[in-house]
Amino acid sequence: MAFAKFLKTGYLVTIQKNRLVNLLLIFALSASFIGTSGSTIVTSKDVQSSASDTWLVMLYQDGDDEVIEEDTLYDFNEAELVGSTKQVTIVSQLDRYDWGSDGNGEWTGTKRFLITKDSDLYAIHSKELADLGELDMGNPKTLIDFATWAIKTYPADHYVLMLGDHGAGWNGGWYDDNPNEGSFFKMQDIDDALGAIIKKTGIGQFELVAFDACLMGQLEVMSAIAPHARYAVASEELEPAIGLAYAAWLGAITKNPGMTGKDLGKVMVDTYIKQDIRITDDDARYIYNEGEGSAKTVTEETIVDVTMSAIDLGEVKNLIAALNTLALVLKDVNQTTVSQARTYAQSYTSIFEENVPNSYIDLGSFVDLLLENISDPAVVKAAKQVKAELKKTVVAEMHGDNMAGSSGLSIFFPTSLLYKNSFAKNSDYRYSEYVGRFAKASLWDDFLTYHYTDQSFKAADADISVLNSAASSQTDFSQAVAEAAPAAGAVVEAPGSGEITIKPIKVSAKEIGPDGSITLSTTVTGGNVAYVYYDVSYWDAEYESYLTADMGFISAESTQKINGVYYPDWGNSTTIPIKYTWEPTLYYMSDGNSDHDQFAYFEPETYGVDASHNTYLVHGTYTFKDTGSQSDAVIRFNGDGEMQSVFGFNEQGSPHEISPQKGDTFTIREQWLEYTDANPDGVYNNYDGGTMTFGKNGFSMVPYYAYSGDYTIGIMVQDMNGNITEEYVEVTVTE
Repeated sequence: MAFAKFLKTGYLVTIQKNRLVNLLLIFALSASFIGTSGSTIVTSKDVQSSASDTWLVMLYQDGDDEVIEEDTLYDFNEAELVGSTKQVTIVSQLDRYDWGSDGNGEWTGTKRFLITKDSDLYAIHSKELADLGELDMGNPKTLIDFATWAIKTYPADHYVLMLGDHGAGWNGGWYDDNPNEGSFFKMQDIDDALGAIIKKTGIGQFELVAFDACLMGQLEVMSAIAPHARYAVASEELEPAIGLAYAAWLGAITKNPGMTGKDLGKVMVDTYIKQDIRITDDDARYIYNEGEGSAKTVTEETIVDVTMSAIDLGEVKNLIAALNTLALVLKDVNQTTVSQARTYAQSYTSIFEENVPNSYIDLGSFVDLLLENISDPAVVKAAKQVKAELKKTVVAEMHGDNMAGSSGLSIFFPTSLLYKNSFAKNSDYRYSEYVGRFAKASLWDDFLTYHYTDQSFKAADADISVLNSAASSQTDFSQAVAEAAPAAGAVVEAPGSGEITIKPIKVSAKEIGPDGSITLSTTVTGGNVAYVYYDVSYWDAEYESYLTADMGFISAESTQKINGVYYPDWGNSTTIPIKYTWEPTLYYMSDGNSDHDQFAYFEPETYGVDASHNTYLVHGTYTFKDTGSQSDAVIRFNGDGEMQSVFGFNEQGSPHEISPQKGDTFTIREQWLEYTDANPDGVYNNYDGGTMTFGKNGFSMVPYYAYSGDYTIGIMVQDMNGNITEEYVEVTVTE
């Protein structure tokens, strides 16, 4: 379906869509990081290791995936810049994709290597120890076999395990469809595998377990590995494609083998992105950008969304004990206030249904919002204790500007719909079953059941002792899983629901010229209002369908800020007047050549202090030029209209950043509301829209005059449980 398009010029001011498209990105790298720990490569006072200690670093590199393979190979080559030494042995088990990237020998299957030093960034030169054929890296036995072999072959004083692939938080990750389609680790599988490795080898504990994967910086994840390791490193949010700075942190160990896991974790956090070889080295940057020679696509656009944390796993039990106390006293407060804290806390990318609000929220941000809105002394005391223990647990942390509310660890807090789907006994992703150790140690899963079903719980329902190293081999948590489930016949209610109504919209004019504007006025009645949006759809008479054309935030008169997180303040009244002025504008995706511009629906993602601090997503299909294979994907844009990152999703919905190569394409997804005899009220269907081709520049959002014709313009109100109430009015845009 093609339409004439007319570019709006002179747009160096805020557009009525609450978006700035000034195409001028002002960025200072040093200002993009807040909450960093600073460089720390010195030995702690409580050091138990010495300069003569030995280390074994095990890289479990599941690269059997088109999106991630090339980045995995870069990580391997970066590790080769350091290589093994007399005191530090580095081994890798690397699984490659059958139709993957060129170079590095172009072999497929799974191999083990002793990583040795060389400076060739294009090819692997390390000593091959074994060709294992095509292994299933999503099978826990494969991880157990690798780590057990490595530890017995290269015994050392300290053991580091790096797990690299797609991650999905408590859902796990490490997907491998070849040779077994749908193979992956549940988080409980990782827990069980680490326990089995320790039992087989007798090492007691790993010094550090690091996740070079998305979304693994969760309290649930840390609970799963707490008995098995002293320290951990992980990200609350998605990871950029370049991942951890392997040469930097491996170099730190080889230069100072007397450091501890705590010191190493801090180095990993401090060097993340900033000291990656693809940022600091001209040759590596040249390779990464396919000869364009600029690191802008990494430093200026993806860095604002990053997080990374180093965790003292010995402190996790104290943090969970504090959280358990908070969960108990939260039973005595209005659950609507708890829902508000869930709604506005710093959140991270959702791996669940597209229309479900993000459910991975920062623990510290959530507690800050509780403290802001609850004065009950017991809650205040318990919340402050959680904050204090969180500070002890997170020994290093960094985050970009868009993740300002990050404190180092996230936690799962679903809406009522997602609660049903993740707590039901027949669920495909049953929360407490995937993180059984957390379910046993904490009362958080019990609190979620109380929050949504009023099913009570008590302090004795938790057993912190399962987090001790002595419980490393414990794998049966079925009782705790059963106790957290809602009782048979339990009614799931949503404290965050608002019972919202919207009065019919009054519009200042029914017709508008391309340079005109109209004002929409209405009144929203009800409580628990989270966000208000405008929504624009274009009526295509030929197809008798509505095209979803545009959507954006309507700002509240007052915006609140808690530790860098902005949210609208709608006041205490249950009656909220809404007034919005619309200029007939649609948005296109551009590569800088107007002949290539394609219409796109920019979906609002995060609410900022003003339009320039919002973020937006465009959904579509990514096609790899070399193989023709495709992946569901999203492109994130900042409020200035500039592309920040591209993320692909595998069949299980787990995300990972894609590094676009010249010639790869992105086909924009269009959403149409269609009417049929079977669906007289209409049904939404998705179709392929225009296609953009990646070149040396990224894409941007540009405004165009809206097509002439009929539109419906709506006011949409989202409550704190994610429910949407909407009201529409029809207008006509004249030629």
